Amino acid sequence: MKKEVKLTIPYRILSFQGEPEDELYLPAFKGSTFRGVLGRTLRKALCALKTFKNCRECPLYQSCYYAYIFETIPDSSKPLPFNFHKYPSIPHPYVLEPPEEQKTLYQKGEAFTLQILLFGKATEYVPHFVLALQLAGEHGVGKGNKKFRINNYSVSTGELNITVEEPVKEASPPDQELTLDFATPLRLVYQGKLVKKLEFHYLIRNLLRRVTSIYYFHCNPHLPEIPVNLLLSLAEKVEIKEENLYWMDWERYSYRQGRRMLLGGLVGRVTFVGPLAPFYSILKAGELLHLGKNTSFGLGKYKILYEGSPYEDHLPNRKA
Repeated sequence: MKKEVKLTIPYRILSFQGEPEDELYLPAFKGSTFRGVLGRTLRKALCALKTFKNCRECPLYQSCYYAYIFETIPDSSKPLPFNFHKYPSIPHPYVLEPPEEQKTLYQKGEAFTLQILLFGKATEYVPHFVLALQLAGEHGVGKGNKKFRINNYSVSTGELNITVEEPVKEASPPDQELTLDFATPLRLVYQGKLVKKLEFHYLIRNLLRRVTSIYYFHCNPHLPEIPVNLLLSLAEKVEIKEENLYWMDWERYSYRQGRRMLLGGLVGRVTFVGPLAPFYSILKAGELLHLGKNTSFGLGKYKILYEGSPYEDHLPNRKA
């Protein structure tokens, strides 16, 4: 009998519709811009001890809503499973999905949409994100800090029910095929270097780490044992059938570092073939959780395109 591990990650999706009060200039990729203004306005509204520029030094850090959402670091008193101790930070409990269109000019009254995805304990913080976006509109965003207003928003609720199966060593699972379509740049690091040539096991390594760390830090501190080594050995048998990926560079301004940063990642499609069945559940979860670095402002968004998969889509209808 195959051993199964089940992980449940609650989520909420906040869908906002806004419109500028004047001409609004935004970069082609808007995630960093919205994430930056959300963080600054929420810190201004919620921070009780603004004299501490570094949240890690603040005595109220462990009970601060802002610090939990935007400055997420491990609790030093908490034992860390797996190899989590190797990483100086942990995943934020949210993902921002900005408007996907590449346009840079919005006329007064021209609607735009964005979504914020909350995971685990962060699902309790819907009012904080609504407040943050309203304050961001009053503060202004983009070139010239132009103001916008939120006309309406909706909230959908669900659970990611992730099943991780232990591969049977003696058995050779039949080959399947699936295609991943990356809508926003994928910044994946393997052995300390940005990945330019995407291998399937790189994806699975990152997804396993992302899923388990979000579950452990934001959902349930009792993390069941997962057959990581067996899964990775199987993932290494999956091959690339067709690749249409290309590198996309984009630039963002970091207020924290006071300089412009050139970031880039892989976009496009890649088709894999091999023993994929044990990975369907975790790959499906990744559609919502995103993948790689800088997921908090929308990078690493992908969609699964496949035929004949036994794993049915259980997520709410979302824009591709």
